[in-house]
Amino acid sequence: MHRSTLSLAVIIVFLLAMAVAAGYQYTRESVVVPHIEVGTGQSAPIMATSTFLFEKSRITITVPVDAAVYNAAKSTDKSVSIYGNVSESTWVTDSYLEMVNDPAQDQMYSDLITQFRKIRDEQGLSGDEYLELMAAYTQSLAYKTTPDNPTKYPVETVVEGAGDCDDKSVLLAGLLSREGYKVALFEFSPESHMALGVGSTGSLYKDTGYAYLETTNLSYVGVPPDELAGGVILTSEPLVIPVGNGTTLYTSGAETSYINDMSTLAEQQVSGMDARIQPLERDLTAKQNQIAGIESNMQALRSAGNIGAYNAQVSSHNALVSAYNAELDTYHQVVARYDAYAGVYNYIISHAYDREGTYEWVKANMPA
Repeated sequence: MHRSTLSLAVIIVFLLAMAVAAGYQYTRESVVVPHIEVGTGQSAPIMATSTFLFEKSRITITVPVDAAVYNAAKSTDKSVSIYGNVSESTWVTDSYLEMVNDPAQDQMYSDLITQFRKIRDEQGLSGDEYLELMAAYTQSLAYKTTPDNPTKYPVETVVEGAGDCDDKSVLLAGLLSREGYKVALFEFSPESHMALGVGSTGSLYKDTGYAYLETTNLSYVGVPPDELAGGVILTSEPLVIPVGNGTTLYTSGAETSYINDMSTLAEQQVSGMDARIQPLERDLTAKQNQIAGIESNMQALRSAGNIGAYNAQVSSHNALVSAYNAELDTYHQVVARYDAYAGVYNYIISHAYDREGTYEWVKANMPA
């Protein structure tokens, strides 16, 4: 799991002292957020292409992005100016919503959504699968961050094909909200992390009213990470920033919960059987050496013609061989179950772009 630094440049404008000195009280409170200011003139579009896996297909999305919009977004001073006693939650919310919804990006969103709808219609995707398609696109964009870098506008993330947790979450929130889904940004300030909240009929995250969706890598809706990069664990309550007025809910939470439960069970089983396999291997090796030693001694006795002494060791040799074979059979059984559970776990973590297929595969292949 990846961790990045959320960074919104803030300029707190202190006017109260000056107002008092001038003999009047300044009461205005406001937040001034940046906007993309696009100049006039024509520019060739930038073709933004991304290829990613979704269900049983390899998808390629290509959209033309107005170079003037991209360049303006990239050069925008992303500082937020705060006037008066404005709460942190207020200016953070205003800042992120402006980045999601800046109207200069409307054409980019429209072109992306046209591509996604075409895939949806060609493949006959359900509402949940359509959401997962847009999530897989965003999650598959390269993870890239630098220290203290400000959050990027979605148009920057699309053109550059890369972003960190807040960049990718802001982009996906913009896409899903425009397609009528109930979504929100989750801002975890103490852990410097951002994820997406998805309106859902199940698998809700804490008391947020949304299911958790990680955007930094391929993952299932409703399955938060055990930990982020560097061992960071999400323990804080996120600031929930609703995006748009969508009402469509994700309804496959029961399937992703089942997949997650089986992943946890498989991991536990693998860990437990690994603890059994290692001592079994050591004991089998010791028995092999012991048997080899007895057989070498028996061969020497037989070569020397000491048949009586040779025969005296046959019984203990056979008993040891029998014990070895029984333990070897147990070892093979444990290894077979280990391999089966490891196969389930590896399949789940490597097919997060295919919730429906993974659900069916796990049901068919989970050891009894």
